[in-house]
Amino acid sequence: MRISRGNEVIGNWPVGQIKRRMADASLLPTDFYYHEETSEWLPLAGLLIRPPAVKEVVKAAARPCYCGSGLPFFMCHGDGREG
Repeated sequence: MRISRGNEVIGNWPVGQIKRRMADASLLPTDFYYHEETSEWLPLAGLLIRPPAVKEVVKAAARPCYCGSGLPFFMCHGDGREG
């Protein structure tokens, strides 16, 4: 990928090397990149931003148990099981 800063092309590197150069601050998020698949120069920051994988965790809501004990601080699942 070609990288530019201002109006000057400053290099041509593979993505792995671009990531290393961004890590050591020799390339900046405000620099631009061009690849044959793109139709225009784009900000380098956009190339490396990936949304984090979100793992959905579904838990049953616990609530105070009033089934049998009469004490509100036991937790149950609504079927008499405590836990």
